[in-house]
Amino acid sequence: MKEQEQLQQWTNMIKDKFGLGEYTRYSAVTGYEKNDWNKTDYRFTTEWLPPGIAERTEADLNPKGTAIVELDAKTGRLKNAVFVGGKAPVRGLSFLTGDKPEIIQWIEQETGWAYGEQFIDADSKEHSFSFQLAYKGTPVFPEGRIHVSVDDQKKLIFFSVYGHVPEQVEEADFQLTLESIEPIARERLEFVEIPFEKTKKWIPAYIIDEQFINNKTGKPLQENQEILKWTTAKNKKIKRKLVHLAPDELEENQLFDFPEHPDTKAITKKGYKKIREASLDFLQSYAPKESGEWALSHIKRSSGVIEARLTNIKDTSAVPRTWKLLLDKESYEVISYQDNSWMLGQFDEYEKAVKPVLSKSEAFEKIRPHLELKPVYVYDGEFCRLHGQFVSKAAVHAASGETIIF
Repeated sequence: MKEQEQLQQWTNMIKDKFGLGEYTRYSAVTGYEKNDWNKTDYRFTTEWLPPGIAERTEADLNPKGTAIVELDAKTGRLKNAVFVGGKAPVRGLSFLTGDKPEIIQWIEQETGWAYGEQFIDADSKEHSFSFQLAYKGTPVFPEGRIHVSVDDQKKLIFFSVYGHVPEQVEEADFQLTLESIEPIARERLEFVEIPFEKTKKWIPAYIIDEQFINNKTGKPLQENQEILKWTTAKNKKIKRKLVHLAPDELEENQLFDFPEHPDTKAITKKGYKKIREASLDFLQSYAPKESGEWALSHIKRSSGVIEARLTNIKDTSAVPRTWKLLLDKESYEVISYQDNSWMLGQFDEYEKAVKPVLSKSEAFEKIRPHLELKPVYVYDGEFCRLHGQFVSKAAVHAASGETIIF
């Protein structure tokens, strides 16, 4: 049984690498899941209980010091290593200095990637280091991250690799400038109301959301969304079902066949039509008087169901009302839903925002000096192409004219 031999080798390697000789291996799971690039990730995950503990004392709770280690089953490389409560093993993986150069060298060894090429600086603090995945030093999107944390004794207590580094992209020289994308940035400027905890007030503000611009065409990457309209109300309430949103397990004897995850299957035009109809039925029951105010977007397969997002496009708050619908992958019926009312509810007592005074044009002149543009390789569902990403770390108070730096 070659599969069992390989998994046993990995188990022994994990035990030796992280100093788990006195730990009890509580579980070992093989599984697969769809990633942000619509590809399949394969995993081998082991849980280890600390010395003196052979079982969990409470259901689904890991005691302090529990080690959870995950390998990429396709490459055998380390993906995650978490020590619950930040408690490393006595003979855990230790660094000499725990400084950034040593951490970078270790990451290169673990991932096979080169610093400055496949991963670049993101944010680092004392004992905690973060990096962004890249292609030849240029960030990629969907975004990927590497995180490493050590304790005061320079022992590893957290490691995580999330995301994908493309092997091939459509390379090009970056041609965009802030001047060339200014009309798009001006159009992207929008009025929102932001909750401000310090004063317990809503602030009227102008902000610019990030946007990707195609390097070749100079056109913005458009989000696929459809405004839904209706003329009649319905009273079709959903009886929610419990949906288990977790990575799927895969039998050990199937793991090394590397089957494609079912969630990578494309949604057909016929399927989209059914999703649209189900979303429309939902809104006619749950928001019957708001025809034309809701947009359907972010449709994807996830954890064996289909997800779809409904966003209220008339909501001017920084956190607009949304619903996430979960649909049966066969019948396309809505089987559950989640809204963000719990998030908005915490601001019920906040004082309402004052009326804006600044015009959109005046606000843009104030925010223009804070615009940033950087190259990013964006996966568009077919290929990884060079785009410009413009962002602004500033907002303009629409009543006072004050520039607010995030």
